[in-house]
Amino acid sequence: MAIVTDYTRPPATYHMGAPGPERSEAGNDLLSPPASAACHFRYTPRPSLSWETIVPRFYITTAIDYVNGSPHLGHAYEKVLADALARWHRQQGHATYYLTGTDEHGQKVARTAASLGLEPKAFVDQVSQTFVKAWAALDVSYDQFFRTTDKRHELAVQELFRRLNDALSPKTGQPVLYEESYEGLYCEGCEAFKTEKDLDENGECPIHHTKPKQVQESNFFFRLSEYDEALLKHLEAHPEFIQPDYRRTEVMNVIKGGLQDVSVTRPNVPWGIALPDEIEGSAGHTAYVWADALLNYLSAIGWPERKYSLWWLAKPNETGGPAGARADEFERLDGQGKPGAAWAGTRDPQYTNAFHLIGKDISRFHCVLWPALLLAAGIPLPRQVYIHGFIYARGERLSKTLGNIVDPVELTSNFGADAVRFYLLDSFPTGKDGEFTLEQFVEHCNTHLANKLGNLASRTTTLVHKNFAGQAPSEWAPDAFTDAGAREGLDAVLAAAASAATEVPKAWAELRINEALEQTWLVVERANEFVDRTKPWELAKDPARRAELATTLSALLETLRLVAIWAWPAMPKKCEALWTTLGLEGSPAAPGEGGSVPAYGPTAERAIGETKILFPRIDLKALAGEAKA
Repeated sequence: MAIVTDYTRPPATYHMGAPGPERSEAGNDLLSPPASAACHFRYTPRPSLSWETIVPRFYITTAIDYVNGSPHLGHAYEKVLADALARWHRQQGHATYYLTGTDEHGQKVARTAASLGLEPKAFVDQVSQTFVKAWAALDVSYDQFFRTTDKRHELAVQELFRRLNDALSPKTGQPVLYEESYEGLYCEGCEAFKTEKDLDENGECPIHHTKPKQVQESNFFFRLSEYDEALLKHLEAHPEFIQPDYRRTEVMNVIKGGLQDVSVTRPNVPWGIALPDEIEGSAGHTAYVWADALLNYLSAIGWPERKYSLWWLAKPNETGGPAGARADEFERLDGQGKPGAAWAGTRDPQYTNAFHLIGKDISRFHCVLWPALLLAAGIPLPRQVYIHGFIYARGERLSKTLGNIVDPVELTSNFGADAVRFYLLDSFPTGKDGEFTLEQFVEHCNTHLANKLGNLASRTTTLVHKNFAGQAPSEWAPDAFTDAGAREGLDAVLAAAASAATEVPKAWAELRINEALEQTWLVVERANEFVDRTKPWELAKDPARRAELATTLSALLETLRLVAIWAWPAMPKKCEALWTTLGLEGSPAAPGEGGSVPAYGPTAERAIGETKILFPRIDLKALAGEAKA
């Protein structure tokens, strides 16, 4: 999907992550943030493009991780899933921006820091770096790592509260922000008040398995109860707003069951963002963790300045997925907030373009509270919230509280980033819950990576070096096959590749990543079956059958080229290594127009790299022995 744009400067490619030899912490001229240790990025302009270049835009965010513990495999799944989507969009030539980061305020953080004898800021500075290092180990190519202790974020949160203080509720016209004394059950793990119906039969939080504490305090509340009709109206008009569909149904049932006003500040919690002085009675109050954390999706890209619209909004048909709502549509939802500066008075229609990727445990905050806050503040809603499932171990969700953490950095150190990424993206349906055991991980990787793809690559390159002096054979003669089974095997490879050329990009675009990889591996399987049928090592013994041998190896090399492109978003390093071995120019990250279309047939000779083991088989017993030694 594409449309002619008229931006005053071309889109850019961003290469960001942990600071290093080629990474700086300076601002870029599109977002212009101050130099700060709270975010890392490096901006590289694309070559000059015409103002009429056709470029779809994709802005993807993940939940920012709470710094009260170390990264675990559940965190890693979300970041890898977002990274694979961002890489796929970049591979298609889309202007792409991927935001992640850490949530660094709150009572839990302050208490943990105190228990370690640290000031909160010193503590969050340390812990945030464990997330930066973890995502670097997993080759997560975010465009900005944003921390809620960033000064830009503090200013944005205070502006949000100014707007809430001025806004009127959509039904009764009362102030949406009001102060009231409240007594209720507070779960410190969720950093949220709970009702009795939110608890399990033992009166415990079903996520953290702890009993909430009875708390009485005076807070500022947001009049969420009056936003049910506006939210339902938006969901009915834009069913793509919450995906998958069954998650949207869950949220709609929550809204139809009645919404309660929610606390958006906490008194006497100094480790947080103070409310603006102009709000009467705000002294001593700090923004409640969700009213603080959620705003990172806007503050990181420049809100409340108009430049935030560079990624939050897009022109017609430029959205990076199913079309979002027109920005001016939200004025008709009667949010009673100030009109958003990004669309007020604009001549051209703009559409919402932010894509939030989150876990199911925080879906209510993102699908109910967040859009209501935006409506009250006069800000267009995101385009879509995609809710994924959990990674379970021993039948329980991974969490620090439950003590079943799986360290993604240790996994990566032992088995490689691409093996971990592949397992997370391929072993269970995208969006559904998944189970992790080391045994399942090893079996999955050995079967699909070592036995199927790795073996195909090794056999192919070895045969090319042995029989064609390391040069890719140029001859293509399918009619030369004397064995009907061999020709049938070739036809099966060609048919599988033709199908995958259509189905793989479609699956990526529709967030069916496991299906995109399954379609890719079907081609690998057909290629291995073709090898078994043709037995190229036998063909090599008969000079009269050299055309069959050349055709066989040419087909296998083209299959590997396609697999390197289709699997690159999931396994970037290994696919790039395979690409180099195949002697190809450029990169699977940017195959060029038509590069992912099957091109079986005569080819120009090229040098094939030395055979390397792409994915060594994993031997758990040997690893256990090394660990004991």
